[in-house]
Formats: sequence, C-alpha cells, structure tokens
Amino acid sequence: MARHGRTPAVLVLGGAVLAGPLALAALAGQGKANPDVTLPDYREWTHVKSMVIFGESHPLYNAFGGMHHVYANKKALAATKSGGPYVDGSALVFVLYDIEDAGGAYQATQKKVTALMLKDSKGYKETGGWAFQAWNPSGEPLVTDGGASCFACHKNGASATDHVFSRLVP
Repeated sequence: MARHGRTPAVLVLGGAVLAGPLALAALAGQGKANPDVTLPDYREWTHVKSMVIFGESHPLYNAFGGMHHVYANKKALAATKSGGPYVDGSALVFVLYDIEDAGGAYQATQKKVTALMLKDSKGYKETGGWAFQAWNPSGEPLVTDGGASCFACHKNGASATDHVFSRLVP
C-alpha cells in the first residue's frame, strides 16, 4: 500500500496554498498564535466538501497530500452556498488526513492537521476579518504569525468569496 506521509508546510481551507519559500517561512514565523482562537467541536457541523490529493502532478501535493474534509457551522452554511459574504461568528474547519491505497480505495489514516477560520470582522481586520489557526495532531498551534501567512493565500485566491475557497457540494 502506498502511503502519503507528507507534513503540511502551511495550512489551507479547501484548496489553496502558499508556494515555495513563502510557504516555509509562514509557519516558521516569529510571533504568537492567536490565543483567543480555540478549536470548536465541529463534528456535528455540516460537511461542506471532501477532496483527496493523491499525486505529485497536483500543485498542492507536497504540502497537502491527503484527504481533506471541510465543515461549516450554522452561521457559515448559507455563505458556503452563495460564496459569501460571511457573518461574524461564521466558522469553517479543515481537517487533513494522511491516506493509504487500500486495494484501489483511498482511505484516511492518521490526522495531519486541523485548521479553523473564524469570522470576526472587527477583531481581525488585518486578515480580512478572519481569525486563522491550525493545530497539529497533538493539539499544538501551528499558526504563529497571527494568520498573516494564511490570509496571504486566501486574499489572493478567494477575495471574491470573502476569502473562503470551499463551497458546499450539493
């Protein structure tokens, strides 16, 4: 069975990534994690989409190879259908799992990262009104630059949809 044991260089919700040296600098940034951003219990939220990045031909493979699941809370749900804007209190969680080929079927194995976007338009003006945070499987925060590295990608790739990449899959 082929195993895809890549560790993400940066964090993403639903499909964009900072590339090259910028990506590596993002998580190595000096600073502190957003202390007021905690991971909510997202398991009963609406599942928005899943995606599997399984091959080196995909530009996100090295940073995000694996199985992606995105969840939205009630406040974010309508905007995931329309493309925004999101109201304050909207939250999306992105979970990335390692995968293995189990006889022609990809299956999730170990969790690699869990990331959160939380809309707070007044508290996070520098990052488009979004708080960004991510945690490794041990629960340690990974975003140490206040979300600036996450926002750089979301700003460039999803500005028309309030900086969110994922859409509710019908």
